[in-house]
Amino acid sequence: MAKEIRHMAIGLQSSGKTTFAAALWYLVDSKEIVTSLRKGKHSGDYRYLELLAAEWADCWRVPRTLSEQHENIVMNLEDQATGQAVVLQFVDLPGETFERAFATRQVSRKVADAFEGIRGLMLFVSAGQPRDDVTLLDVAKTLSENADEDKLVEEAIATVNFDPAKTPRQVQIVDFLQAIQAPPMEIDVQRVALIVSAWDKAINTDPAAWLHDKMPLLDQYLSHLKVEVRVYGVSAQGGDVPEKGVSGDEGDRQALLSVAKASERIQVVGNGVDQHDLTHPVRWLSDLEGL
Repeated sequence: MAKEIRHMAIGLQSSGKTTFAAALWYLVDSKEIVTSLRKGKHSGDYRYLELLAAEWADCWRVPRTLSEQHENIVMNLEDQATGQAVVLQFVDLPGETFERAFATRQVSRKVADAFEGIRGLMLFVSAGQPRDDVTLLDVAKTLSENADEDKLVEEAIATVNFDPAKTPRQVQIVDFLQAIQAPPMEIDVQRVALIVSAWDKAINTDPAAWLHDKMPLLDQYLSHLKVEVRVYGVSAQGGDVPEKGVSGDEGDRQALLSVAKASERIQVVGNGVDQHDLTHPVRWLSDLEGL
């Protein structure tokens, strides 16, 4: 049997990667439905993954990583058809860490080492986040005919300090992708599976069209990479769920709890995927389709 194939899952704050990990672990652990990849051989402490999966199964919002936490999730999977071992690793860092890397041009040795030997990249963005890029055309629409544009720019520069967190997400993502492929990391990424999370909130029914419309800079960058790229829409939870222990609107929790098999709350679209199979993008990353 060939050597295990390794992939990395990354995304900025609130991009859906932790909820995806929780749902994926539940999916392969419960075996409620047939998936293209199954749970592989595991060793070590998986209490963190089990905690996330339990929160997900009970329709609570999966807790995001706090700024002082650093939880690496490593999931061992196995192809049903060939027995090929596949490893999906989540660098589950808080968004603030990536924002600091964007501003300082530095990452820790631990983060850099985690990328060594990966073949594919699973990149997360969210359809549930508001648009964060304002163009010059957008600004022009808000100005009156008599507005002194030079004065407005001077005032903005004088009063607003640079905040990495407010940089458009697609700018940070493109910068990160460029950085990991350049020295000193020089990661040789062969395929990219872009996951548009919170897909239940997307109006467009085609994930690739959504990316082109909502994140044109990222779409253009990916289209010119010399690697294969696929775009999937994923609703890992199936709807809006509340935070555990916080009173207020329960969103879709009761409706989701009424689904007989929790795995069937998962929705995946694009590229011929089975409706609930979160392992499909991982199998494609591994170049196992058709085997």
